[in-house]
Amino acid sequence: MTFSILFSRDLDVQFISEDMWLMGVPVAGGEAFDNGTMYGMGLYGTSTIHPFDAVDVDIRLSSDPDSISLAYVFSASNLGEPMGLGTFPGSAWDVSNHESPRRLNICFFETINGDLEWNPTTVSGMDLEYLLIMNTDYDSTGEYYSEIDITYSDVQYFSWLRKRAGETWFSSEPAILEYRNYWEFSNFDIVATDNTITLEWEHENPQIEYDHITHYEVKMRIDGDDIWTTQTIPVENHQYEFTDLTNGINIECQVLGINTNTGSIEMESDIIISTPMPIMFSTELLSQWDGADNPLVGASKYNDVWGYTDPNGGEFALIGQWNGTSIVDISNNSESPELVTFIPGSYSSHRDIKSYGQYIYIGTEANRADPYNEDFNIIEQGIQVVDMTNPFNPQLVNEWEGVVQSHNIMSEDDPYLYVIGSNEDEDAWGAADLIILDLSDPVYPVKVGEWNGDYLHDVCLDGDILYGMAIYTDSIHAIDVSDKSNPELIVSWGGIPSSHACWVSDDGQTLFSASETSYGHVLSWDVSNLFNINLLDEWYPELGEEWSVHNIFYKNGFIFASHYAFGLQILDVRDPYEMQTAGFYDTYPYSGAGLFDGAWGAYPYFESNRIIVSDRSLGLFVVEFTEEDWTIPFQMGDINTDGMVDILDIVMIIGYIIDGNNFDGSQEFVADMNMDGIINILDIMNIVYFILNR
Repeated sequence: MTFSILFSRDLDVQFISEDMWLMGVPVAGGEAFDNGTMYGMGLYGTSTIHPFDAVDVDIRLSSDPDSISLAYVFSASNLGEPMGLGTFPGSAWDVSNHESPRRLNICFFETINGDLEWNPTTVSGMDLEYLLIMNTDYDSTGEYYSEIDITYSDVQYFSWLRKRAGETWFSSEPAILEYRNYWEFSNFDIVATDNTITLEWEHENPQIEYDHITHYEVKMRIDGDDIWTTQTIPVENHQYEFTDLTNGINIECQVLGINTNTGSIEMESDIIISTPMPIMFSTELLSQWDGADNPLVGASKYNDVWGYTDPNGGEFALIGQWNGTSIVDISNNSESPELVTFIPGSYSSHRDIKSYGQYIYIGTEANRADPYNEDFNIIEQGIQVVDMTNPFNPQLVNEWEGVVQSHNIMSEDDPYLYVIGSNEDEDAWGAADLIILDLSDPVYPVKVGEWNGDYLHDVCLDGDILYGMAIYTDSIHAIDVSDKSNPELIVSWGGIPSSHACWVSDDGQTLFSASETSYGHVLSWDVSNLFNINLLDEWYPELGEEWSVHNIFYKNGFIFASHYAFGLQILDVRDPYEMQTAGFYDTYPYSGAGLFDGAWGAYPYFESNRIIVSDRSLGLFVVEFTEEDWTIPFQMGDINTDGMVDILDIVMIIGYIIDGNNFDGSQEFVADMNMDGIINILDIMNIVYFILNR
């Protein structure tokens, strides 16, 4: 996995004394020391010193009269009005050069009735004695700022401080207030792969990097160990790879920017925990495409994906984005997918695409404001219709406007489109929990039916049975859609956490469901009798028990799951009682991935058997599943693998039982129809029942 984070310059303030008698008062814009300290003047004025130019400072606090600094005082009541010369109990020093510290000027604020001494001893801090650390060399007369507008001056740091409750002012000395600046990384990645962790980083200011850092130290240790392995890296290098690690063992990593001349740590990353793991198993990456614009709204760059095959066998990926849908040719140049066209759409976090005949249909949540409109309006969108007659010149030809948004759409072999997740709206004349559109005229869909009873998040079909995933009620509904004008609920069952997506085995006997939540797993259900549904098995990837699956698709006895942070996961479900990992490809190998980072969608239905996957951040992946013979359609009872279950298969089982004819392992598996581990007359009866009732 990969972990990517952005850092800015970090200000750290520490009070060092035996008793913690000083603390900060939170202020708007405060960054350090109880959020009471910030760069410049914050809301109280403008500093001529850029935060990048602020230096490390020590304030040496002292009650000794010989250690005071003369400081000019300004009014906190009439902001910035000069009040006169005052005293500060201590001194401020620029310690960026440890061998030659530079004493600095100090100013502070007081209320009108103040005593011109910096002594914020009220527990509330409402004496308003704001402390200003200036950039100029110390003036022993204290008059340097008497004629200067303090609200527009060379303030490095603004600190609102006070005595800590229950402590005594100056109860312990020495007492030092340390201001330290740590340059951070503009980019910091940890990529965890097979027995390997790779660290990659960039300094936010290359000029500062070369001025202040002489080398980097890259540290690694097993989580829980005390001893670090440290490597020294030249300052111009921004990558290091730790190899020969043990998969599945958590590793702590950190990068430090060191200045040998001053002996200081100029910048440091957090200690990040990463886990080396293989990113692929029984798969091969064929190509990748990442050509979308970066999002201007609060949404991922990419969302769902589907496929389209033209009459000549050309294969195209249809990948949803935050601002529309890209149609990408993956056939012409298998190593470098090419964008054919972009279909603009409403700005959205979700988009769903399906195909029927030579047309594709696009739905969207339409839930993000237009970033190009000063009113930030949300653009309503129904179901877009795109003509793919010429796949290299697709045309947006219509939009069905019965809804103003939708979450998902589904279409299979019959000329109907099922629309779900649409909200009620005065403009949504066609909204319902389940909408059925007739595609007899594919350009102009016509609503012919609806069903209401529960919000459906996704659906899958097995002939005239539609399974609806009711994510908010943790349930599944089986709906009879044989009469498109009057769908009727058959049965419902619950106990499925965040019931999100589903698909049905080719024989219709097994339903697979996916739960989108933490601890969201793939479940297999025996639906051979809808009035006696049973849970068969539950699956999650290695180390993935607490993570979430997203979408699932069935083909030839395998489930292809877009499993967010675990990428594409392929399950062997030919035995639905014991689902097993058959392969995977991690599209997002970054440590620190969130629950919903990574792979959003997958599509395994191309004739070439290539699999396309959409990653929310990294785009389109074209993957090959290398399992032998997986492309052969799987059917329980099909002993001779001719694609049919018929009398010939029964004859073969009889020969096995009576004459002792040999079966190979796969034949034994598909012959055991009731999966009791024995091939006998009961399996023949099951095949007969299947033939008569299919």
